[in-house]
Amino acid sequence: MSNVYEAIKSLNFTIEERTALRTFFINNPEKKAETELILPTCNDEEVVALLKGLLKPEQYIKEIKDLKYHIFYLELANTRNSASVYRHVRERGDVQLWKIEEDITPLEEAVNDVFNQYRNAPAQGLSEININQPFCKNVVSEIVNQVERNDLLVVGDNGGRREDEVFPDIIIGPVGFYAKLTKNPPDLSKGLGWEVKNNLNDKSKASEGKGQLIKYARAYLSADPPLTSIFYGCLTDGKLWQFVKIQLMLDDVNDLKVKFEESLNYEWSKRTASLIAGLINRYHNDLSMRASGEKKESPNNDETFKSSISSENLLASFIEEGIDIRLSSGNCIHVQITSHLGTGRECTVFLAQVRDCGIKDAVLKIEVYKNTKISQIYREISALHSLGDLPCVPKILFEGHTMGGSPALLTDFAGQPLESWISDNGNIDDHTIFQLILDLLSCLEKIHAYGYTHGDVAIRNVIQRNGHFYLIDFGLATPLFLHSDPCQAIIQDYGGLCQIIGIIKFGEKMSFSELMGKLKGELRLFVAFIEDA
Repeated sequence: MSNVYEAIKSLNFTIEERTALRTFFINNPEKKAETELILPTCNDEEVVALLKGLLKPEQYIKEIKDLKYHIFYLELANTRNSASVYRHVRERGDVQLWKIEEDITPLEEAVNDVFNQYRNAPAQGLSEININQPFCKNVVSEIVNQVERNDLLVVGDNGGRREDEVFPDIIIGPVGFYAKLTKNPPDLSKGLGWEVKNNLNDKSKASEGKGQLIKYARAYLSADPPLTSIFYGCLTDGKLWQFVKIQLMLDDVNDLKVKFEESLNYEWSKRTASLIAGLINRYHNDLSMRASGEKKESPNNDETFKSSISSENLLASFIEEGIDIRLSSGNCIHVQITSHLGTGRECTVFLAQVRDCGIKDAVLKIEVYKNTKISQIYREISALHSLGDLPCVPKILFEGHTMGGSPALLTDFAGQPLESWISDNGNIDDHTIFQLILDLLSCLEKIHAYGYTHGDVAIRNVIQRNGHFYLIDFGLATPLFLHSDPCQAIIQDYGGLCQIIGIIKFGEKMSFSELMGKLKGELRLFVAFIEDA
C-alpha cells in the first residue's frame, strides 16, 4: 500500500482519526510524500501506528472538541422547529422547576402604578399581534421605567419579523445597543428575548414558545463574550406568565447540555408584576457586575473554548476532508466537497465530486436535523424515484448515510442558483423573465402530470443550467392523492412562480393584486390566469 488516503480509508481508524489525518496531509503535502515512501515497507499495524503518530495530539483534540461544540449549537439552531428544540432540551438537557420566589426578590412597591394602569389582562385566544403583544410590551416597558433602570431599553418586533427569523416579541437590553437591538433582524446577543403567545393553555403553543426562548438564549449566551452568563426569559399571553432561567453547561465537552429552569405559571397580578420587576432588576445587576469586571461563579467558565465557534472554519474543514457515505448496498464512497451551497431547515447542501466514480459537479444533501416525522431526504428520494423519467428533474446518483448515521443524497443537476444569476445579469427584461417562468411552468406541468406537487416553489430552489431554468429541492414534494385539496396544492405551486416574478421584477414578494397593478403584457396575463384559478 503506497497511498496515504487509501490507507486511511481501508485501515482501522475511527471517523475522527480519518478526518484529522486527511486534514493533516492536505495541509502538509511534504509529509504526505515522505509517508508514502515509507508505507510499502510496513504491514497494516505498522501503518496505523505510523499515521496515528503523525497527528499532533493537541490539534486533534481541539478539532474534535470544536466539532462537538458545533453539533451542540446546531441542535439549538434557528433552522430547527422550535417545539423540537424544546423537546431536545427536555430529553438531553437539565430541566428543573425554577422556584423563582426563592431566587428573585419581588419589588412590590415599584409596580403599584403599573398594575393599576394595566389591571385587566387580555382574554386568551385573541389576536396575538394586535392585542397580546402590545399589552405585554407596555407592561414590561412601564415596569422598567418604574424600577428606574434608565440604562435598559425595551423594544418589540414592530411587525418586522420575517419567516424563519429568530425574532422575539419583546427584547430587553442596554440602551447602548439601541442600534443593534432595533435593526431587522435584531442582534440577540445584546439583549434578552421574551416571547408572547395568545393562549399558554394551548400546550403546542407553550412548547413552541419555550423552544423560541431557547433559541434566543443560544444567540445571547454564545456571544464572545456574553453580556452575562445567565439568560432570563419569559413566556406570556398577558394573563399567564412563565419565567425561565437558561444556562449553557460547557465544562465537560463530552456532556454538553442546556440547563433549563422553568417556573410555574403565574396569573397576572400585582405579585406577578413584582416578580417581573425583580427579574429585570437581577438582570441589571448582572450587567453592572460584568461591566465593572466583577466575576461570579459560572457553570460555563471554560477558558479553553470560546463559545462563538466559526461555522465557516468548520465548513472549510469539511471541504478539505470530504465525507464518507455508506450506500444502501453496504459499500462506501468518499465524496470530495467542492463548496457549501447552503443550509435549509433540515439539510446542508454541498457541491461535490466522487473522483473514484468520475462524477463531477454533483449535489450532496445531508440531513443535519429532523423537524418532521418523515425525513425530508427520504421524501425527496421517494419523489425523485417516481419522477425519474422526467428530464427536468434531478437524477439520483447515490443514496445512503454518513458514517454518523445521517441520511445523505447525491444527485446530478448542479447549476447556477437563480439568485446569483440575477446578480450577475443585472436588470432582467420582461421577455427573459417570461422565458424563465415558461421553463419552470413546463417543469411543473410535467411534475403534476406524474401525480406530484413540488411543494416549495421559491427563488432559492431554482437553478440555471445550460441556458434553461429548473426546479430543485424536492424535499417537500408530495403525491397529489395525499393532499386534501389537490387542485389547491397545484395552484400553490403556480403561486410560487408569481412570487418569483415579484422578487425578480420588483425585489420583493408581492400579492396577486399588487402584481396585477404593476405588471404589463404576458407576465400580467400569467398572474391573472393563476389568480382566476
